[in-house]
Parts: sequence; structure tokens; C-alpha cells
Amino acid sequence: MNQKTLAMISAAVVCLAAALLLTLGCRNQRRPAGMGPAAGGVTPKQDHLTLALDYLSRLDEVDPQEGMIRTAYHLNRWIEDHEDEVPWQQSPMLNGLPRELRGIGPLAELPKREFTTEDVMFLREVSWMQSISERVSQQTTELGLDDWLDQVEQSRGEPHAYELAVAARLFDWTVRNIQLDELLPYPTASAGSAEEGDSNTPRATSPLMEAKPRPGYTAFTWQTLLFGRGDAWQRARVFIQLARQQQIDVVMLALDDARQLPHPRPWLPAVLIDDQLYLFDAELGMPIPGPGGIGVATLEQVREDKDLLSNLDAGSSYPYAPAKADLDEVVALIDASPGFLSQRMKLVDAQTATGQQLVLAVDPSGLAERVRQCEGISDVQLWHVPYETWVFRKARGPREQEDPELIRRLMLDEWIFAGLTPMVQGRQLQFRGRFENNGQKKGAKAYYLESRVPDAEIEQIETSPEVQYRMGISRGRLNDQQWQAKLLAQKSMVTRIKRNVSYWMALIHYETGNYEAAMNWLKTRTLEAAADGPWTGGARYNLSRVYEQMGDLEQARDVLLLDDSPQKHGNLLRARFLRKKLEAQGANTADVD
Repeated sequence: MNQKTLAMISAAVVCLAAALLLTLGCRNQRRPAGMGPAAGGVTPKQDHLTLALDYLSRLDEVDPQEGMIRTAYHLNRWIEDHEDEVPWQQSPMLNGLPRELRGIGPLAELPKREFTTEDVMFLREVSWMQSISERVSQQTTELGLDDWLDQVEQSRGEPHAYELAVAARLFDWTVRNIQLDELLPYPTASAGSAEEGDSNTPRATSPLMEAKPRPGYTAFTWQTLLFGRGDAWQRARVFIQLARQQQIDVVMLALDDARQLPHPRPWLPAVLIDDQLYLFDAELGMPIPGPGGIGVATLEQVREDKDLLSNLDAGSSYPYAPAKADLDEVVALIDASPGFLSQRMKLVDAQTATGQQLVLAVDPSGLAERVRQCEGISDVQLWHVPYETWVFRKARGPREQEDPELIRRLMLDEWIFAGLTPMVQGRQLQFRGRFENNGQKKGAKAYYLESRVPDAEIEQIETSPEVQYRMGISRGRLNDQQWQAKLLAQKSMVTRIKRNVSYWMALIHYETGNYEAAMNWLKTRTLEAAADGPWTGGARYNLSRVYEQMGDLEQARDVLLLDDSPQKHGNLLRARFLRKKLEAQGANTADVD
């Protein structure tokens, strides 16, 4: 790692607060001002939408703040000159949201024909999703569904089977790339607050308004993708948005269980194709197997045969709770964050329909009408989580001042992504599929290698003035306690960056079919380098998948049985599947003998 890279990492620590404002998308970032034609470098006759999309595609390469401001500027110039009207009305389904969610700022701005840097952040998120989904949908890695998909094609037609195959690939990518975090318990309302489900009573002291973490809403979807980790609901949201960019509709099914909060309680994402809902469990990390353990089950099938769900028990310690649920009261939840509902995004969506295929608009009412045609759906609602995330992030500000542990987690999980460090550049290029160098332009792998500080230097951060100088760490007027805290923070961040890029290098090698290299990065540079590191769960799962691709099913199974992550239940089921596959191979060998 060169001195410039070390200095950039150090600068990320020094400038944490300022960079965080951009990263979190603060509400005070309004329309960019003072950006006349000279500043934008264009004449009024030029195509501002094309220029905006060009800046958007290059946000991974330039200063994020400047790039976002220029993108918003060109979008505003375009919309000023854009006289065509696209039919738009605010979704009536928003009226079903609780009052505390209906009043959030982004919903008040839905009719506005004015772009802010927050809109550009939304466009960047969609652009990442589009790049990933386009690449993954064209991959040919065997998922064990080919024979079943052939049967689906014969019975349902080629378009039906194709969409299902693409959805399966996108789900598989999501499970491999978004490590599962524990799904937090859903807290009850605080004393004096409105009861759960009372949508008309203000809830100033609700867990949400108090910024108490609970399932799904602690991170925006772009953060889940960027950080590479999230709980089952956050993982499901990434899958939903990847599928959306391939124009495949996915809803979150929920069970109306009076014994559990919230009502209804999200269960799993379901892919809507024609009149069927195919079930993919984001918490297990696997599709729900169909009859005979073949293919992907539909909601209709599990309603007819409850054993399809009870078969997902992994011994008495890991029962599959939805198997005992009432499947006559299944609610479909639509993930439609404010960006997908705004008038300005619908205008851009209409203009890009024949160019860069960014899906920027969602019609919840139209989707709800289609979902209601499916057997077993009792109601369709907007999923609250996308809106709760906005409330949580706003309410979290005051709490950060009084919760040092929250600040520590914030620093490690968010601040290391502030600015345009080599790690951040590599991560964004990974989303774009630009893994290798292209001429003078570095690829994701080069940036990741550049981000790995040698262990010997990391160990000397607290004691070596020479290492501190190379990394650009200066003491200034700090007292001894403050100086040691700064050095410790630097050491923690550099270590975390190294763990991150080592794991992500492995995922790149897996995606490109270089399984030997993937095994090395997962086994040696991730698991052995930090047995209790931040990526232990994901590394074990992906190492098992590597062994599968290499034909070593016994090793693949052994790795899964060692797992103790939040995905353990699903990994035990996968280990059971591999055992049956090994037994079948043994039987076939015996028949040949």
C-alpha cells in the first residue's frame, strides 16, 4: 500500500463528520445553487438528461459530493426545459400508512419537479442495482434448478420459466453477497405511546421515534448493499430491488399472527409471475423447496401441502415457525420507497425507457391488483419499513450524542465508507462488474489490494511515529487520552477495511469462476486471519458454495455444519440437502459397480 492510499484512509478518519453528512443524505441538501451554464460547462441546447446520466455513471470515479451536485444540476436544467407531461398521481395506498410515516419529508416532496442530491443518491442506488442485476441475469452458473425449469417452460411457457430463472440467480447473488445479520426482536411500544396498529394517534415516544433499532429499518437499501450485510428483511429488500431492475415483481409476504409484532409480520419475498407467487426465504438463504424437494414452491402449493413448510424444521432446536401459521391470512407487502413514487422520477423513468434501462417508478395500485389475483392473498399493503427507515435515521441524531456504543458501531459500519477511498472505489466498481484493470483505469481488485495494509504496520499504528507519519496521522493539540483514542480508532478502521476487501476479493473470484483463488481468500485471508471477524458467517457459507462448485460435496457439508451464524437454520437445511445428494451419488456408483 502506497503513502497516498494510507493518507486517504487517514483522511477518512479525520473528516468523518463532514463525510457522514453526505453519506446519510441530510435533509438540508436542497437544489444546487450557483450552477449556471459556465459552471456546468454546457449550453442550453445540450442534452442535460444525457449529461446527468453520464455524471451518474461516473460517480464511482469522481468526488461524490461534486458529482452529485452536478448530476442534480443537469437534471434540474433538463426538467425545466421538459414540457411533456407524464400522467402522475400520488399513490392512494399511501393513505394506509400510519400518521407518523405519512408525514415524513420525502412524501411531502413527491409532486415536486426539483432534484436534490438525495434524489441523486436514489438514482445511484438504482444504477447499482441495475448493473448487478443485468450482469447476474446473464450468468450460467449451475443452481440445481435446470431440469425443473425445463418442466416449468413446458407447462407455463418460456417467458414464465425465464423470469423464474433470472429471479433465482438474483436471489442466489443476494444470499452470497449480503451476509445475514440477526433479526432484532420487535420491541413493544413505550409507556404512554399509542398501541400498535393505531394509525391515527401520534406516537412521539414509540420505539421508532426513540430510534430504537428493530428489524428492517436501521439501514437504507443502498447501505445494505454497500456494507454487504443486513438482517432478513434488509436482505429481502436488496433482492426485491434487483428483480425490479429486470422488471420482475417481488412482494414481501407477511403473516397476520396476533401473537407477534408487527401486524402483519413479514415472512419472505415472493416472486410474482403470472398468477403464481414463488417463495424465496431470505432468512434461510434458500428458496422454499417444492413438492418432492424439487424446484421452488409457490404459495398455492404450501397452502395445499403444509408438509412443504414443516419439512423445513432442522431438528427440535430449529423449527420453521411459519409451518404453524395460518396461511389463510397472508398479506402481500409492496416495497415502494419514496423515490419510486415521485413525479420527477416517473419523468426520468419515461425518458430512459428506451435508453439506459433504469426502473425508477413503481405503481403500487397496479401491482396490488395483480397480487390480489393470486390464491391465498387476503390483503395488499405498502410495506412500512422503507418509510420507517427515514424516521429512524432522523430520530437517531440526538441519540448519537448520548450513546458511545452506537457511535462506535456507526464509525465502523458507516464512516469507513465516507469519501472516495480505494476501498469505496473498489466496492462501487465491484457492483459495476469492473473487476480487472482497463488500460490506465484500475478495476475493483486493484483497489482492494491497494487497501490492504500489512499486519506488521497495523500493529505499529499505536507505537511507531514512522507508521503514523506515512498514514498521515497527526496529534495536533490532543491530550494523551485523546491521542490514544484516535490511534485506536485508526487501527480499528484500517483492520476493518482489510477484512472487508479480503472478503470481497473472494466474492469477485467466485463470481468469475476462479474457485481456487476464492477458496484461498475465504479460507486463509478471511477465516484463518480472523476467526471471529466480521465476515465469518458469510465466509463459511461462500466457502461451502466454492467446494460445491469444485465438486467436493463432503467438504461443502462439513463447512456448513461448523456454522453458528444467524443463517445456521438455513445452512443446516443445505447440509441436509448435500447429504442426500452424496447418498444419491453413492447409490448411483453402487448401481454402476
